[in-house]
Amino acid sequence: MQRWVNPDTARYYQADLVEDLFGGWSVVTAWGGLMSHRGQMRTAWVATREQAEKRLEEIEKRRRARGYRPVDQPCN
Repeated sequence: MQRWVNPDTARYYQADLVEDLFGGWSVVTAWGGLMSHRGQMRTAWVATREQAEKRLEEIEKRRRARGYRPVDQPCN
């Protein structure tokens, strides 16, 4: 999972690459305010893992262009 935060607007955005039980791939994104319990989520299905990884790269580029900074996620 990748997560970005925009400190100026107090908003977050996260994206995750998910494989389903049938071997299909999807990109799950979620966003909202840092101080709010409200937010939204969207799932986009893609044909291959390579397409999903490319989509994650595009999301990261767009987030950085809009002032978001990556947040390190602890590994469990």
